[in-house]
Amino acid sequence: MKTTRHLLLGVFLISMGALALEVVLTRIFSVTMWYHFAFLAISMALMGSATAGVTLYFFPHLTRPEAAQKWIGRAAVALAIAVPIVFLIYLRIPFRPVLMNREGAFSLVQLGWLALIYVLLSIPFFLSGAVLALTLSGWPDDAGRVYAADLIGAALGCLLSVAALSRLGGVNALFLLSFVLALAATAFIYGRRAWMITAGIALLFTGGLLVSNVARPWLRIVVNKAGGAEPAIVYEKWNIHSRVTVYEPDVFPFFWGISPPKWEETIAAGGRWDHALLLIDAVAGTPIQSFDGNLDTVQFLRNDLTAIAYHLIDSPTTLVIGPGGGRDVLTALATGAPRVTAVEVNPAVIEAVQGPFAEFAGNLYSRPDVEVVVADARGYIDRSPGIYDVIQASLIDTWAAGGSGAFALSENSLYTREAFASYFDHLSEAGVLSISRWYLPNRPAETLRLVTTGLAGWEAAGVEDPRQHVAVIAMIDPARAGTEGLSTTLFKRQPFTPDEVAGLQEVAGSFGYQVLYAPGLTPTEEVGRFITDPDHDAFIAAYPLDISPATDNRPFFFNLILLGDLLDPALSGSGVYRTSMEAIYILFAVIGVTATLSALFILGPLWLGTKRRGLKRPPAATLAYFGALGLAFMMVEIPTMQKLTVYLGQPVYSLAVVLFSLLLFSGLGSWWSGRWAAGRIAGNLRLAFPALAVFLALHAALSSVVLESTLHLGLAARLVVAVLLLSALGFLMGMPFPTGIRWVGRRQPSVVPWLWGINGVTSVLGSALATALAIHVGFRLTLLVAALVYTAAGLLFLAAARHTATETTELAEAAVRPTF
Repeated sequence: MKTTRHLLLGVFLISMGALALEVVLTRIFSVTMWYHFAFLAISMALMGSATAGVTLYFFPHLTRPEAAQKWIGRAAVALAIAVPIVFLIYLRIPFRPVLMNREGAFSLVQLGWLALIYVLLSIPFFLSGAVLALTLSGWPDDAGRVYAADLIGAALGCLLSVAALSRLGGVNALFLLSFVLALAATAFIYGRRAWMITAGIALLFTGGLLVSNVARPWLRIVVNKAGGAEPAIVYEKWNIHSRVTVYEPDVFPFFWGISPPKWEETIAAGGRWDHALLLIDAVAGTPIQSFDGNLDTVQFLRNDLTAIAYHLIDSPTTLVIGPGGGRDVLTALATGAPRVTAVEVNPAVIEAVQGPFAEFAGNLYSRPDVEVVVADARGYIDRSPGIYDVIQASLIDTWAAGGSGAFALSENSLYTREAFASYFDHLSEAGVLSISRWYLPNRPAETLRLVTTGLAGWEAAGVEDPRQHVAVIAMIDPARAGTEGLSTTLFKRQPFTPDEVAGLQEVAGSFGYQVLYAPGLTPTEEVGRFITDPDHDAFIAAYPLDISPATDNRPFFFNLILLGDLLDPALSGSGVYRTSMEAIYILFAVIGVTATLSALFILGPLWLGTKRRGLKRPPAATLAYFGALGLAFMMVEIPTMQKLTVYLGQPVYSLAVVLFSLLLFSGLGSWWSGRWAAGRIAGNLRLAFPALAVFLALHAALSSVVLESTLHLGLAARLVVAVLLLSALGFLMGMPFPTGIRWVGRRQPSVVPWLWGINGVTSVLGSALATALAIHVGFRLTLLVAALVYTAAGLLFLAAARHTATETTELAEAAVRPTF
């Protein structure tokens, strides 16, 4: 029985809605919980899908085409209705996204709530997985066509999620996806009158939710990460980057770092202090400063430690990385900067300042001496011919699940050796790079890593002795000893002269700051001792945290915690390191929950059920083959997303291009392999696997060269390059799974759910393993490991094929053997 067009259309729409739901949930998780919980979305999707495969294993009669077609429609209707219902329940679960207390102990209550969330939100993916598993099991000979519809739909689902989040916001995007899933149910049920009424009800229900919430919002996400209700907001905007909210203005001045005496002096002098706080995903803040056009009223902004560079250079042409609400832009203008270029990656932030808060901010981003660019700063600087006296980046990090950050914790392309070399190339001869980061006096690992990365970047740019080009200044509040302070590190294109060091000391002393290091000064603190140490490599290796220079191949600047540090109580009490520790704990918690649920709902039931029913289990080589495919696919997808973030300029482009390209071309590869004659499957796969391994090795070795040589092209051209770079790879990656399903299904159709389940489990574990590998060994080696895993999968297929051939020969011999 052949698949129908309506069936393939339904698979297409189900996959589109399910993939888009994954992306939307990563955005919602980053708002309602910390950014690293976004990793849950892909885990839940794969786990739900795998569990569906196991369920069908215990009901094999459902996989017959007649029964499968009936239950596919029912599952699709249930899926469309389940999405909004489970989401409403999720919003009412009293989960606090802190699994570890200040003593370093896990909260069993919060772990319990996390497990409940995991199970609850896996339900939609269980139902979508059931639809796909039923289709593959009911029509194994058409696995190539079904898998192609699945992957192509998922590819377009990625684009749908981007548009839905930007236009509708998180809640309404989710309602839209439930409507798309209801359309899928209609396609599956088309022609059967009894169930068409049910599908119509699902369409009315999901469409009504969407229209009513757009017309008069009755459901909004108002969850605060710290617990309790979120304060009243005056502005809200969603996009693929984040959820941006603005709150009622505050009348007191905002500073990142100011000494108590200077604070009192600022208050006494008066000024226009009121500001509106803009938050990204309810936690990363940037102030929109009130401004009436008179720069004299905002001179107090120069009292902040982040502005110390402006006391050392007059009238600087300035580039501000991540201007947010515009505070650093105003500071530069107040210093006399003739022109300021502000590069912001998140368009929703610029829309807030230029739109409803334009008058409040004095139309700052519309001034003729301010140029606003919406782009990733790293990519913009690499492509820009501009030269600047000051390049400033003040605390540029958001705990938001960016497109690629969703699956990869906290990579950041702004703080790498290659990025600093690019900054050096765009400084004027007297220019200075100013970067402000958190500073913990007892263990200043974040400042140290900034220094090691900057020194490595300056050295890569050709500087003979980078230590002569750097100065580090900190603001340490004696009343808050042991807690986070702030540091600003200055990197000059030319060496600091004795007069400049003396001037820096004078400015720092007048503001109550401490110079931790400058050329010619005796170091009295750990940062200074590191810079003056003749053996930097030995210092880095001996340091208890990871302060090695971040690189484009391993850009995890904020991942300072090594595995041995997880039980250090001194770190668990610090906000700077606590977030990094929480991310690793979440990774382990997700792996633990996944492994436990896999044992309970997938592997255990499959093993016991097979034994009790006297069914034959799949050969070990066959199981290992499908498990290896799940590992390898994720180990290609994740590092590829991260590598393309710098090249394409914004994380959203990386997310869209990688998912779209890999899924689209994998779908085409699946379709192509579906045309192979049954007798040629084994032979064709013997050729496909070596080709895939070679392409992966070449991709790992040469893709960086291609990206660097085409970085100067416009965005449209770079998008084309990225898609072409992934086309052949995705085409080959789409062949092994559906071909394997087809090959096994013709011999042992009852074991297909085993294969679906194993592939889902290893895909979840593969995403975690790819993250861990990328953090520790970098993207290039992670891709090479993926090539080795695909090679192993090819060998496993040959082993399985030989095992089947042996069994077939033995059966044939037994059939013709004479009996006496």
